[in-house]
Amino acid sequence: MNVLINDKKVDFLLSDLPVLISGAEKTGSSFFTVCLLANLLKNGHKVILFSAHPATKEEFRSQVGAGLENALIIDSEKEEDFIEIIKNIPDLSERVVLIKNIDSYSQKLFETVKDLKLVIFSGDLDKCQFANDLLKKSFCSKIFFSYSEIYPIEDLKSLPKYSGKIISDKYNGVIKLEV
Repeated sequence: MNVLINDKKVDFLLSDLPVLISGAEKTGSSFFTVCLLANLLKNGHKVILFSAHPATKEEFRSQVGAGLENALIIDSEKEEDFIEIIKNIPDLSERVVLIKNIDSYSQKLFETVKDLKLVIFSGDLDKCQFANDLLKKSFCSKIFFSYSEIYPIEDLKSLPKYSGKIISDKYNGVIKLEV
């Protein structure tokens, strides 16, 4: 899947990180997030995937196929397991870390990864326990697939389904996947 911004193909670079992706259920933010991580992996970057849902990991594996040598998929959905694993990864600063389903985890998880530069936080911002601290973090890119009460952007209400709004120094406009 290709990522399109204002209908032009874009490859995210490490300089576009950290990224916040927010979207309510059934808005396309989850699938978009998995596609973004798969694209980063296919473009030669090492990645780590942590998600509260096994289906996310299955989708990632199906998109990437056999090219998983630079991917670490945390099979546990428990944040304690993730925190312990991440503390022991020697090349952590060289990996893009995806925290999927931020609305399922606690402040403790955020404290563990908040200083990482190569990180993607994805989930429903309005249901996230650490949303206020998350919004204090400096993001290179913020992507919204649904209207957020915590971070209101009025023109989100008029976006087509499965499209988001990207806000960054580099990009501004409609972001979606090319089918």
